Amino acid sequence: MDFTRYRVEDADGTFLDEFATNAPDLAEQRITHTRKHHPDLTVTETDDND
Repeated sequence: MDFTRYRVEDADGTFLDEFATNAPDLAEQRITHTRKHHPDLTVTETDDND
């Protein structure tokens, strides 16, 4: 399976969340939920298939 790792930080670069999934819809839901509380997010996506 191909997994993508998501690292979520707020506008100041403060770490908020990190997770890996192979379901882009689930990732978007999780990021959208975080964005409700922290509107200016930075999301970094990396390959997590080691």
